[in-house]
Amino acid sequence: MNYHIIGDIHGHGDKLEALLQHLGYVCKNGCYQQVGAKVVFLGDFIDRGPQHRHLLGIVQPMVEAGHALAVMGNHEFNAIAYHTRHPQSGQPLRPHSEKNNRQHQAFLNEYRLHEEETREIIDWFRRLPLYLEIKNNAGKVLFRAVHACWSTPIIQRLPQYLDEDFLLKASDPSRPEYQDIEVTLKGPEIALPEGFAFHDKSGVERRHIRIQWWNEQRPVSYRDIAMVPAGEAEKLPDMPVPESEIGNFSYGPGEPPVFFGHYWLTGQPAPIGGNLACLDYSAGKGGPLVAYHWREGDTGPLRLERFVWVQAG
Repeated sequence: MNYHIIGDIHGHGDKLEALLQHLGYVCKNGCYQQVGAKVVFLGDFIDRGPQHRHLLGIVQPMVEAGHALAVMGNHEFNAIAYHTRHPQSGQPLRPHSEKNNRQHQAFLNEYRLHEEETREIIDWFRRLPLYLEIKNNAGKVLFRAVHACWSTPIIQRLPQYLDEDFLLKASDPSRPEYQDIEVTLKGPEIALPEGFAFHDKSGVERRHIRIQWWNEQRPVSYRDIAMVPAGEAEKLPDMPVPESEIGNFSYGPGEPPVFFGHYWLTGQPAPIGGNLACLDYSAGKGGPLVAYHWREGDTGPLRLERFVWVQAG
């Protein structure tokens, strides 16, 4: 079986359709498919873009017919919490604040609050796994898929699928389940030393940095490992990060390849390491929609020539 792993799409159905056609998928009876091949979607189907119905009308039939697999992104998790009320308080698990409303508005423009079709698509999101391990017929793991971060200690204690009890716990900032979901679907963050801060893309001062969990350099400095806007890294300390802060987020060279999205990369799509690839190249902000072509029998390091992308529909 060949696999095409596809990064974050964010409501751009035209880009997905163009990429599938470029990869050789054909729409038959309303469902894109290819003999001997299957897509693995890395989540974040929704928000930002203007074509949610078009996009989900492609993705959902592919998954349900077995022509694709998909993991949940943080935007799907946020949507589930936004549209689900706590059984005791009656309040949404994700508050309907101005910020949250704004982030979710592109989806709400096409799937209105409280309507039956909206509930049906939210229920479909809830059936998506939080992570996947793709195995061959002998049970060997070929590769892994997760939206933002594969931390083995966290993956081992996470359920693969949400249930009502875990959803409630994972929506409560005081619970450890909340932190596990934050890392898996949004990436790990660490506190900066006292006296240091930077400004995010909205100009808000931040004292925690999202880190490159895949960075195997040791020791690594705050400046080297931070995911911050251009020009802000110089504000961070050029001093080693304590191993206690990042030890759980390493990914060894002997592990199976892992594919993830979420990080809004730019430039030439390429492996991050021999067994690491981020496939989010900012399709939701005008960038290309990127896939990696995993061919049956592949071994060894990930290959530059297996990255495939389209810039627009």
